[in-house]
Amino acid sequence: MTTLSQAPAADALRAELRRTSALAIGAARSGLFWLESLPLRGTRALGGLPAPEALPEDLARAAGRALRRLLEEDADRVARGVYPWSVLQPAAPRRHALDFLRVLGDSIGVARRASRGEARSFDEAARAELEGLPAYYRRNFHYQTNGYLSESSAMLYEHQVQILFRGAADAMRRLVVEPLKKTLGSETGRGLRLLELGAGCGSATRFVAAALPEAQIVALDLSAPYLREGRRRASGLRRVDWLRGDATDLDFVDDRFDAVFSVFLLHEMPGTARRAAIGEALRVTRPGGVIAVVDSVQERDAGALRWAIDRFPLSFHEPYFRDYARHPVETLFDEAGADSVETATGFVSKCVWGRVPPREA
Repeated sequence: MTTLSQAPAADALRAELRRTSALAIGAARSGLFWLESLPLRGTRALGGLPAPEALPEDLARAAGRALRRLLEEDADRVARGVYPWSVLQPAAPRRHALDFLRVLGDSIGVARRASRGEARSFDEAARAELEGLPAYYRRNFHYQTNGYLSESSAMLYEHQVQILFRGAADAMRRLVVEPLKKTLGSETGRGLRLLELGAGCGSATRFVAAALPEAQIVALDLSAPYLREGRRRASGLRRVDWLRGDATDLDFVDDRFDAVFSVFLLHEMPGTARRAAIGEALRVTRPGGVIAVVDSVQERDAGALRWAIDRFPLSFHEPYFRDYARHPVETLFDEAGADSVETATGFVSKCVWGRVPPREA
């Protein structure tokens, strides 16, 4: 029988076990995706691209420390219950292996497009999806096959991103969760309505839904194929609605949501679209609500990881990234009228959040 004096010690021990286990899972995941990146160097050569330059030792060490710190902080949030243990659940081994083989097979075509600078290459089915989309979106971001406009692209995307970020993409996405929970003052999300902009295939959607299981979430994206993949992957989530729409021109009334969030969206938009998206986010969020975004670190907060900002747009088709890197997201929040703007960084990502002030009479 556990006495009252023993209970805090037992709770602390359980939390430490969760923290240690979560960190071990994160480290193992990072190692696995690093190993999977190695054969992709060969497919780069087959596609006509030179091998990537090795990082100087001091930069590689700085990147390793930043990655380790992110994984430690993510494990701490699991231990504290910011989000449940279930967010660490990996894909089934067979599914993981098949996804990797598909990525490997697709990577030669990606390298060929990159070597030729082909950024507007779509098959017939993907071209049919172009109608009504803004001009900036009609391209092969990252030189990926069919950009964001095919079912096969949606199936591959998540695994591609994990390889790119050494298995840390999910931990970076989860940076958005704690600011949402703290600012909204809710552990379950009961009675709350949230909107996600640029939901893609729903990776961040699922993390927010796991952390706020009673919240109603609208996941919005321009890509119908990615939304279908998101709906398929989140088939057990009954409180998520998947909606095709434009973040810069939202079809919602003012003050409709308690929070609006986005993850890795802004850097793929030109400056005018970024400003419009932030403005729309404030418009549809009630006074006292929160807007929060996770995206790449920017020039003024990259520190020793500045090389990643410089290298990224050279290796991938990211036409708006340099402009994004030079214009702090915090400034966009301030210009749109957000209050109490705060930031946090994790590896090569940053989170920015702020409250919506009272409306002027």
